[in-house]
Amino acid sequence: MLKEFFSDAKGQEWTNAAGWVGKFNNHCDWHGVECNEEGKIVNLTLGNVGLSGRISSAIVNLTSLEKVDFHDNDLKGSIPSQIGNLLNLSSFIISYNRITGTIPDRLADLSQLQILHLHGNRLQGTVPRLSSKGHTKSSFITDCGSPSVFDVPLDCPSCTMCCNSRQECDITKSKTDFGMWSSVLTGSAVATLLLASTTLTKAICSFICSFNKSTPSTDNEHYTIGKESVYSFFLSSSVSAWALATTVLAVQALCFGFFIDEASLEFGSDKLWRYSFLCPRNNPDCRNTSEVTPSGWIFFALFAFVYLLCDMLNGLKLIWSASKYGLSQRGFQSFIGGCALFTITALALYATAVYNVATSRSNVDMIFNTVILLFVNDLDEKFFASLHAIIPEWLEKTTHEIAGSFRGDVRMNVQYASANHQLRDDQTRRIEGIEKKVARRSNAIKTIEARHTKLKKNVADLRANQSTKDKEMKRVIAKIIEQEKKVEALERFREQQSRKLKGIERNEVRVVADNKKLKENITRLE
Repeated sequence: MLKEFFSDAKGQEWTNAAGWVGKFNNHCDWHGVECNEEGKIVNLTLGNVGLSGRISSAIVNLTSLEKVDFHDNDLKGSIPSQIGNLLNLSSFIISYNRITGTIPDRLADLSQLQILHLHGNRLQGTVPRLSSKGHTKSSFITDCGSPSVFDVPLDCPSCTMCCNSRQECDITKSKTDFGMWSSVLTGSAVATLLLASTTLTKAICSFICSFNKSTPSTDNEHYTIGKESVYSFFLSSSVSAWALATTVLAVQALCFGFFIDEASLEFGSDKLWRYSFLCPRNNPDCRNTSEVTPSGWIFFALFAFVYLLCDMLNGLKLIWSASKYGLSQRGFQSFIGGCALFTITALALYATAVYNVATSRSNVDMIFNTVILLFVNDLDEKFFASLHAIIPEWLEKTTHEIAGSFRGDVRMNVQYASANHQLRDDQTRRIEGIEKKVARRSNAIKTIEARHTKLKKNVADLRANQSTKDKEMKRVIAKIIEQEKKVEALERFREQQSRKLKGIERNEVRVVADNKKLKENITRLE
């Protein structure tokens, strides 16, 4: 039987076939073969030795087999249909081969099976429900994840882990844990909602939200729901305002619904769930590749606390305050506004949590996903700002109508009146301080302007004096040039007179010489 297995698996091409089909050695000494005391084969361990060809059906006759390990080879063909004959088989590992076809139904007869690794092949159909249960997350692994090399991945109801065509894996228990964890979170939100009518919740609301400087600590519903939020339109009597608030609420809920839907773990469909396990070829145990640490969840909780808790508590506060109006329009508006604010904020928390569970595999992923989803939660305020830029008149009219409807009186809202009075006093003092600063700065500006005017006048005078001096300088320069011309003329005249004087002197010399000669001639004549 082993010789037939050796032949069908192309034993001549194995990288290690020590002892196989030798005539003078015992089969228990062959590489990868282990026997019990009776000489019966109990283990066939031939992982990563270059097996090719197919799995011989002869191994189903080795009824004492307890472990079969052919991982990381090049086996083709299908799994022998009579594999159920190996009733003692506890480990069947044929991962990372090229085995095709379907999985035999008789695999369900292996009551002792504790390890089944079929991933990394091209198997189709349904894995029969196994009679035993996996003791670890790496017990039963198949290619039941998505994406798959086929249109529909394997269906494996008993698997402890599913892998996809990218060799990424995740435990099937994640789906159950995910649903349970989501239910716990939803139940916690509902339980919190039930506490909305308690005085303790009101006190917590006032304490936490008092740290928000933009929201006064009052019982005024307009401030509680947010003066710069579209959800404040639920406090209006305008149908168009209600339509806008409902539209924004639906859009936000739809966005969060997209994230929640993509975060669901469905091994048979392509979702955004990122598998967090890797099942290597050289190790039967899969390891978790997620790098999310408690620090990542601490930052998530911190962001959620800072950005969402106040809105959730304000929503509860609005629901609680609806009771003081009784069965009236204002009571209905306050109740609906509180439910809308609390529901969308709780949905934001739920979507952020489940999406992080599904897709975050590092602390950076955790922070990035949290920031993105919290941005969606601010859509109501961004839409309000857009309305302020597009139709400011209508927005101002609606806001005034809400403020007038929920301003209350002294008996119903003493705390708000006191806080509003204090706020106005603070604002008055601030305005007076600002006016004093403005007056001081105005005086300083006037002084500077006077100095500037004086400087401008001085500059103008200097420029005038400079202009006069420039003109005088030009006249002086002109006179100097005229005098220089006269000097040059006198120089030329002097030179002319000098030349004439020299001519006269020469003539005088000649006259003297001529007189001397004349005297000599006269003397001779005498």
